[in-house]
Amino acid sequence: MAKNTAPAQEPKPKKPKKEAAPVTEAVAAKVEQAPKPVAPRAPVDHRLKILKKFHGKFLPKGVLRVRQAAIMARWNSGEDHGGVTVEELKALLDDWRGTREKPPRLPKA
Repeated sequence: MAKNTAPAQEPKPKKPKKEAAPVTEAVAAKVEQAPKPVAPRAPVDHRLKILKKFHGKFLPKGVLRVRQAAIMARWNSGEDHGGVTVEELKALLDDWRGTREKPPRLPKA
């Protein structure tokens, strides 16, 4: 059997490392103009999560639509959103979902 007798390859010479480029005025200006840390975010308002569920939805005529209109009028009244509570919004959402439920199917005899 013949052995693989290929000539040995010479190791490649290592390239010298590049020196760091001197800091120019343009680079120094960019470092100085780096964005400032953003102020901490305000706490989450849990009322918004519930209120979004009504956005673009159709409420049938009657008590639910009147309740929603009253809540939305208070919500849009000012900075504190008229004192609308999470419980109010949850109650309205539960009542609205209750009207959309299908009646249970009767078992076949």
